[in-house]
Amino acid sequence: MSAISEGIKGYVKTSVALLNTPTIKEGVKNVLGSVTFAFGLLEMYDLYQILQGRSISTETHSSPPTLWETANKVVILSAKISLILSAGVSRPGVFLISSLVGTIFSTTQLARVFGPNTIFAVNPWHPRHVVSIVAVILALPSNVQAVYKCAQWAFKSSSAVDKRAKSWLTDTKVRMMTLWNTITSRPALHVGNSLSRLILRSA
Repeated sequence: MSAISEGIKGYVKTSVALLNTPTIKEGVKNVLGSVTFAFGLLEMYDLYQILQGRSISTETHSSPPTLWETANKVVILSAKISLILSAGVSRPGVFLISSLVGTIFSTTQLARVFGPNTIFAVNPWHPRHVVSIVAVILALPSNVQAVYKCAQWAFKSSSAVDKRAKSWLTDTKVRMMTLWNTITSRPALHVGNSLSRLILRSA
């Protein structure tokens, strides 16, 4: 067990050191932020289509009760909002919002009201971190549903079918994008960093 523990610690130490290399760290943040921002743009266009009269969900169900279909629409809508919020706190999103807000308020005024605009561990109550947390909370039902759907698919028991011909951005893709955003979100990365430090501190 000691050899396994040392092996895990060595792997975590190497990974943490690699990911904290400035060039790699910034590159990873830029890639993840750009993907998250792109998801948000897709979802904003999708919501526009919904406002134009398209159904929220792209799935049809052969036998479940209406209550399940309604719950599914709520989960998908929650996931869509989560994707848009995540885009807003991604690097490109923060840059755009900061540029707009900066034309009205100064950095000093914003810092006085919201505190320093720094990392999650230092000021978790800064608006961009709060929005990140809200986005993760809104994504949780979709993530649970994604796991459930995967289990259904594995056992060939799903009765829901995506209407792919009517919408490219299907419920399945929304769930996968939401799961991606949750894994790469600031709260999730903060938890991952904390666990890494805990493993490295352990004997």
